[in-house]
Amino acid sequence: MKLDRFINRPVLSTVISILIVILGVIGLATLPITQYPDIAPPTVSVSATYQGANAQTVLNSVIAPLEDQINGVENMMYMSSSATNSGSGDISIYFKQGTDPDMAAVNVQNRVSMAQGLLPAEVTKIGVTTRKRQTSMLMVFSIYDEKDQYNIEFLENYANINLIPEVKRVNGVGDAMVLGQDYSMRIWLKPDVMAQYKLIPNDVVAALSEQNIEAAPGQLGERGNQTYQYTLRYKGRLQQTTEFENIVIKALENGEILRLKDVANVELGRLSYGFNNMVNGHKAVCCIIFQMAGSNATQTISDIEALLDDYSSKLPAGLKINIAQSANDFLFASIHEVIKTLIEAFILVFIVVYIFLQDMRSTLIPAIAIPVALIATFFVLKLIGFSINLLTLSAMVLAIAIVVDDAIVVVEGVHAKLDQGYKSARTASIDAMSELGGAIVSITLVMMSVFVPVSFMGGTAGTFYRQFGLTMAIAIGFSALNALTLSPALCAIFLKPHNGGHESLKERVGVAAKEARKIMLARYVDSLGRLMRPGITLLFVTVAILGMIFGLFSFSEHPILCSLMIIISVLALAGMTTDKFKHSFNDSYNGILGKYKKQVLFFIQKRWLSAGLVIGSIVLLGVFMQITPTGMVPNEDTGTIMGAVTLPPGTSQERAQEVLNRVDSLVAADPAVESRTVISGYSFLGGQGPSYGSIIIKLKNWEERSTMQNSTIVYATLYMRAQKIIKEAQVLFFAPPMIPGYSASSDIELNMQDKTGGDLNHFFDVVNNYTAALEARPEINSAKTSFNPHFPQYQLDIDAAACKKAGISPNDILTTLQGYYGGLYASNFNSFGKMYRVMVQAEPDATKNMETLQSIKVRNGNEMAPITQFISIKKVYGPDVISRFNLYTSMKVMVAPASGYTSGQALQAIAEVAQENLPAGFGYELGGMAREEAETSGSTTGLIFILCFVFVYLLLSAQYESYILPLSVLLSVPFGLLGSFLFVSGIGTLGSIPALKMILGTMSNDIYMQIALIMLMGLLAKNAILIVEFALERRRMGMSITWAAVLGAAARLRPILMTSLAMVIGLLPMMFASGVGANGNGTLGARAVGGMLIGMICQIFIVPALFVVFQIIQEKIKPLKWNDLDNSEVISEIEQYSK
Repeated sequence: MKLDRFINRPVLSTVISILIVILGVIGLATLPITQYPDIAPPTVSVSATYQGANAQTVLNSVIAPLEDQINGVENMMYMSSSATNSGSGDISIYFKQGTDPDMAAVNVQNRVSMAQGLLPAEVTKIGVTTRKRQTSMLMVFSIYDEKDQYNIEFLENYANINLIPEVKRVNGVGDAMVLGQDYSMRIWLKPDVMAQYKLIPNDVVAALSEQNIEAAPGQLGERGNQTYQYTLRYKGRLQQTTEFENIVIKALENGEILRLKDVANVELGRLSYGFNNMVNGHKAVCCIIFQMAGSNATQTISDIEALLDDYSSKLPAGLKINIAQSANDFLFASIHEVIKTLIEAFILVFIVVYIFLQDMRSTLIPAIAIPVALIATFFVLKLIGFSINLLTLSAMVLAIAIVVDDAIVVVEGVHAKLDQGYKSARTASIDAMSELGGAIVSITLVMMSVFVPVSFMGGTAGTFYRQFGLTMAIAIGFSALNALTLSPALCAIFLKPHNGGHESLKERVGVAAKEARKIMLARYVDSLGRLMRPGITLLFVTVAILGMIFGLFSFSEHPILCSLMIIISVLALAGMTTDKFKHSFNDSYNGILGKYKKQVLFFIQKRWLSAGLVIGSIVLLGVFMQITPTGMVPNEDTGTIMGAVTLPPGTSQERAQEVLNRVDSLVAADPAVESRTVISGYSFLGGQGPSYGSIIIKLKNWEERSTMQNSTIVYATLYMRAQKIIKEAQVLFFAPPMIPGYSASSDIELNMQDKTGGDLNHFFDVVNNYTAALEARPEINSAKTSFNPHFPQYQLDIDAAACKKAGISPNDILTTLQGYYGGLYASNFNSFGKMYRVMVQAEPDATKNMETLQSIKVRNGNEMAPITQFISIKKVYGPDVISRFNLYTSMKVMVAPASGYTSGQALQAIAEVAQENLPAGFGYELGGMAREEAETSGSTTGLIFILCFVFVYLLLSAQYESYILPLSVLLSVPFGLLGSFLFVSGIGTLGSIPALKMILGTMSNDIYMQIALIMLMGLLAKNAILIVEFALERRRMGMSITWAAVLGAAARLRPILMTSLAMVIGLLPMMFASGVGANGNGTLGARAVGGMLIGMICQIFIVPALFVVFQIIQEKIKPLKWNDLDNSEVISEIEQYSK
């Protein structure tokens, strides 16, 4: 391949690199920054309210007709719904990845409109809401009353009226909502007074409908041939409490007017009284902000924080703002860790390359290639619509050790030519590139090709693969461009001949200056050489590398150790520059090279041994792929912990608040906790009402917490304390999911289904038996459901005969009861620039127990009759919430894997226990991330790996013009893949030791490992290609197949060791990462390091033997055409590698 144009025109080469760097900087500056790309499936929610209805009524009259119409909407994956005793019904429809969420919402809305005619009038009056759910939660903040001087209604509506509208206008905000209730004009009826005046709730509703209206009376004087024209106005909807009090209900017989204030108390209150919030023990209101797709998360959050800071000074006295959760906290901390790892990896790669090349000029060439390739990658990421997120940044860290490879191959190739006696670095660069150009192109194509199949994979796993794979493929592509243009040009400029031939005056002056410097530093070098022996230098280098890996260069955390490490590093750096170290290293390498060639020859001669090792590696790889625990995404310490509190059925709101206050005190006592937000009346795990509560715990910054205060240990500690102290409630603590948009918990979501349509109590017994069997398995820590069919309720029956005799209908009785006990949505009113509801209901004291029914009267013509004459009531028990999943009655079970076990092992246990314990007609479906994991860990992943092998095989076949020789490359790859599994197994074994469990965690075959395996396929194939390429070149020049393999392997040993060790050592900081993002980084780093190290060691011995075997077969099928029979071009090279 002729590339002398770029070598002869170095300005052109540098201009190309400068141009792509500028474009990369532009891309970097304009790319959106998010925690993760849009991974969760698009979701549309449908919500409706049936005031006063119980869960079963909502299910039958609202949920069922809506689900029947919605089911099967285009691109729908699955659907879940819930109905509660508070009268609310919610349906969530999940769509396939890639579906346009706006079109999904439109399609669902069309289906909902088809069901409108089947819904109760009370439901359609309030309205059925369809909206796309924003999956990426940016921030949770609260406004709290530091002095407890305001009521909750004021706090909620202050946020709704003043702050939330401004937050919604911030660029990048998709939605913002208040976890609370709007204002409502509450008409609290007095049943006894109503009965005296022969009134029922519908009379009040009718009066409101007549007198609280907007109207358009018209105009005076239009076309009247007069001077002025007037507009007629009606006062419209009422606004003030006094205006509502003066509404006329009826005219009495004595001529007096009965007004609303005579039969009811009127106040500006809340729409519902089921929710309450507290922050650090003070009354508060929580607000949640979601991100708009494609926006810059960090910038949006920064703008929101600036808005909140500015608004803090405008708040009424005593109000404060507390940020309970911010995506920027974890995102910035993670990006900081990734950038730190990036810098550490760069330094370590630089050190490894310098040790091998022993020349600062040579080391600068690959060092320049790294930032050029990485920065240029951002430009293409911008073009293809990616963002800067944790996935693309992690891919950049991995890419550091890969993009340096091509530059190292070029530099080492030019040095090899200079060793042969070339007097000009430019000529050496031209000749080296003519040999290496084809190999670099083929290596690049192979490494990029392994990432092509993953771009076609769908779902959550496909998003991970695409983000990682395409980022690395782009970086590799730019690395090849550098290797073909910039690196050879820099070699021609920077590198110098290895001996003699200084003919120009400039070169002679340079040599003289160099010798002068040597003389001046002679004493320093001699003394340093006596002090820093090669062994000591190597020891100091190792200590410095370990110090960098384990964070000992942080002066704020380890001032003494940091100072010591700096001294050791300086001494190590000085020792590496001495000739004694360089000579010692070269002597050691030459000794290793001689032994290596003998071992290569041994494996070539013992082909049966090589074949046995290859077969054994493939078999073992298959075994480990089957037995290694699977998983999806490792959980991280996000700095936030969620809690869910479930109290006994029928618990009053006041009692629930007492228990929640005790839980809040328990959380506040933990030193790792910074703030806590308590929400009463709502559970993150499902359910709303007085028996439920939730907690958002914000931990202190990662720097302020010790290793033993990570989120896993904190929530485990809180759970154990709650078990001992809080006996009257079930208290659960859990980490939020790593990928937002699936569920509130990182646990496995199990939707148990009753396909028989049977009794809920029997279904509950089946579920309890199943969860008990699950918890008996060692893989399962807990299996809990919040469903409870034992909420105290009253069954109401109407005596139809008595109603007929009295001349009233059952509907009259039910409407009266709803008006007093359930509440009626009567009309609307305007205030503060917003529209609110007017609600009619009996005053709280008139509905507090069964005895209050005695004062409820129903109208029979002109008479009032006690409602108890027409009804009978008995005490029963039933659920507070009824759920369905894909049209079947369901109960949600949250399953937490036991410590030391992965989610994949837990899923296997779930399936086995279901097979053994669930009766016919009962089953389960997975939801959330567990569903994605179950679908991903099937045949699709295996197919992706097969496609990767096929792509590499076809490319190599095209390059070698052979279908046989590529097998010598492909059959060596399983060694590295097996090495990755061996590392996982080894770390997993060590992790089972209690003392190391929290440090090493749980290793599994998750998405991060599969990404590392795909990357390793390309890297390991690259090493094999280098050996085969050089061996084939020597074979074509007339060498025997055996010696062509031996000398080809020997010729490429140094660059293979250099690039492989650069990657292994460069990824050690990632492998031993701690703090934020440690689990993901450690998983990725360990797999890559283990696979590369073991794969490289095996490859350098096995690939030459495989080349001999397959080249013999190839030549029997198609004899080789000789390029050069006299070997004149390789005589010096043969001498070089035959010492």
